[in-house]
Parts: sequence; C-alpha cells; structure tokens
Amino acid sequence: PFPSRSHSIMQYTILGELASRGHEVVVYSPYPPPSSAANITYVELTTSLFNRQKTWKFDDFFKICSKESFYGFGVDALWEVGLTVCEDVLKDSKISALLNSTEKFDLVFIEPLFAQESFIVFGHKFQAPVVNFQGFGTWSVLNYVSGNSLSVPYIPDCRSFPFSNKMSFLERLQNTISTVITLISYHMTHLPKHQKLIQQYYKNSTSPPILDMLRNISLTLANAHHTLEYTRPYTPNIVPIGGAHMSSHEDDLPQNIKNFLDDAKEGFIYFSLGTIVPAHVLPDSYTQAFLNTFRKLPNKVLWKFGIDNLPGLPKNVKLIKWAPQQAVLEHPNCVLFVTHGGVFSQYETLHAGVPVVGIPFFGDQRYNVKYYEDLGVGVKLDFLTMTEETFHTAVTTVLNDTRYKKNAERLSKIVRDKPMAPLDSAVFWIEYVLRHPGQHLRPASALLPWYQLWL
Repeated sequence: PFPSRSHSIMQYTILGELASRGHEVVVYSPYPPPSSAANITYVELTTSLFNRQKTWKFDDFFKICSKESFYGFGVDALWEVGLTVCEDVLKDSKISALLNSTEKFDLVFIEPLFAQESFIVFGHKFQAPVVNFQGFGTWSVLNYVSGNSLSVPYIPDCRSFPFSNKMSFLERLQNTISTVITLISYHMTHLPKHQKLIQQYYKNSTSPPILDMLRNISLTLANAHHTLEYTRPYTPNIVPIGGAHMSSHEDDLPQNIKNFLDDAKEGFIYFSLGTIVPAHVLPDSYTQAFLNTFRKLPNKVLWKFGIDNLPGLPKNVKLIKWAPQQAVLEHPNCVLFVTHGGVFSQYETLHAGVPVVGIPFFGDQRYNVKYYEDLGVGVKLDFLTMTEETFHTAVTTVLNDTRYKKNAERLSKIVRDKPMAPLDSAVFWIEYVLRHPGQHLRPASALLPWYQLWL
C-alpha cells in the first residue's frame, strides 16, 4: 500500500513471475498490474497519501528535506507517513472484510519494516509464513528485528547520516547515537502506535505482541546488492535481490524517444527525479537553473517532467511525462544521469555504466548519492543550496572527467557478473519458504533482548 510506484514495479515483477509459474496471487494495491495475468487478482486499495501525491506542492518536499533531527534524517517523517498509510488501509472496508473472512492464503508478501509494521497482522490472521519485501537496503530496524548484525562502527544507517564506511571517531559516535535512539524510539513510540492499530482493527485476543509477530517473519527480500551498498554481513533470513525489477528492454523505447536519443551525436543527458518528486512543482528558480545549464551544453537532454510544455525550452531538451528508464540508461548515447538517488535508479545506472549527478531529497537518497561519490561514479549537490552555477559545474565536471565514466563502466561489469538472476533468486526463496515453513533461517539473535546481544 505504500504509494511508491518504483516499489510497486519491483513487487509486480516478482508477483508476476510467481503467477507465471502457476501460483494464484491476490494483490491489494493502489497500483494496478502493469499487464493482465491469468493468475493475478487485483483489488484496488487507495490511501490518503496516494491521493495527496496528485496535489504535491514544493512546500511538502521542502518540509521533509529540511527536517533533520538530532539522531537522523527523515525517520520521524517516515514513521508518521507509514502510520497514516496503515490506518487508512486497516479501516478500509475491503480490508475489514478480509480480516473477518475465512479465506486461506499459503504466504503473505508485505512490506512491514518500511514503517508499516501493523500489516504483520495478516501473517497471524492467515497463519501463513510472511515474506518481507524491503524496497531499499538493510537498515537498523530491519537488522534488529531480523537478528542481523548492526555493524554500527563501519556501516552507516542508510536512513540517518550520509557517512561512508570509513567514519571518523565523531561520525562513529554520531552513527551509534543515531542507531540507539532510533531503536529506542522504535520500541517506545513507533511500535506501540501500530500495536494500538492492530487492537483497534483486528479484534483477535489471541494475537501476540507486534514485535513477536515481526520477529516471526520467515524471510526478507532486500533490494540490495554488494555494489549498491558498503559491504556488510547478511544472516540467512535476509536475501539481497537488487535488480530483480529489471528485465530485457531492448524494444521498450517509444519511437519518438528513440529517434531523439539516436540523433544525439554528442550524447544525451537523462534527467529524472524519480516517481515521488514531480519536477514541475519545483520553484521557478530551480527550473531556470536547469534550463540555463542545458542551454549551454552540446548534449541533448531527455527530462522526465510532469507537464508537456515549459516556456523557454531549449531546442536540445525534450520533456516527457514518462520513459522506460532502464532502456533509456542502456542506450549507447547516454552520457550522464541526473538523479534523485533512489535505490532503483541506483541499480539501473550502475548496471548501465552511466555516471551521475545526484540531487537527493530525503531518506536513503542522501546515503545513496554519498555512495556514488565514494565509488567515483558521480558527484552530489545539496538541493537546499543548489544554484545554477553549482549545477553547471557538477554536470560539466562529470561529463569532462573521464574517470567517472571509466569507474561506472568497471562497476557495470561487476553488477552484471552474478551466478543467478535476482528475479530467479527472489522466486526461488519465496517458493523455498512455501516448501519449508518454519524459522530455521532465523538466527537466535533475533529473539534476544538488546542487552543479551552484548553479554
């Protein structure tokens, strides 16, 4: 239910593959399936946040971008949004009917550890194993609930401060304090609110405490890959499947876009701020900074924008409302990707071997763009302080310094070299859980109180 188009694309890729293998799949989502499938039953489920996205204003993003607490960036905002989504879903008449039905399911596929913890109730309701989909890589809450190592001294929390894996003493201290306060807040504030939601909308006196249900998750499929994050340990109940949403897109470019890109003799720049941040709501000062920079370049620019027309549009810039991003990035004439730093875009650009200029807004985006810098494939701009001059400098630096392109091409070879396609891995492990229900993948550390983890 979390209204993220990119998350739904990956989820539907996995669910569609399961359906093609004969599994009956029932989907509750605000997004319909991308194509009809014989074994997928779709139930439309919208939330207030999904509807609100249609009327986003710049102030909505600015409040999130500029909200940085003592212990991190955007965690409180994420939890607030997640709680709203969960309440909207649980009070929906379709979900109420489902919770009171006698339907049977063999497996529950949800995203509870993305601030939607109360959805874990569906696992208890149907007495079925739960597979947790994690739309971004691992973070402190997932590691804690799953019994995975927090690795605080050398792994920065992706939803906190954008540090590298080589932190100074002060950064390690800040990362530790951030992680501890996040987990305390998770226990003392966040989980009790979701426990209350469960008690309000699922009137079953036998349901255990919410943390016990979360620790009973059979498997987590994390949108992660060793090239997408600083190297870290994984327990057997966490399986990285970064890139599972990708497939062959050789023929997916609309002809008008293909013609524009084919004709880019000096190469083209692809500019997209993702599915949550619509570029057309940005203040005019930002839009003009982008346009003035593009006007000075010999390259063509394909810009994912929310509207069809823009005054003063240079001849080398083409506006589109949507494009098959993977196919665009894989085009041989693509020389630069200007991105918000979302994890799905991160995998696609590394797979394509395209360098980046990152303009992160919130959440794990700052962490991802910091990682770009450490890999030597791109540079970061601070959205709140960006000017035409800094944007122009960043773009021309990455275009003219061949080291960025060489590093991106080197990483592309690493990303592509794997023993098993991520989608096949995701489906294998889901079917594994169906064949072997139980908690044999879960380490004992998932059940220990925090103080027993150290003594």
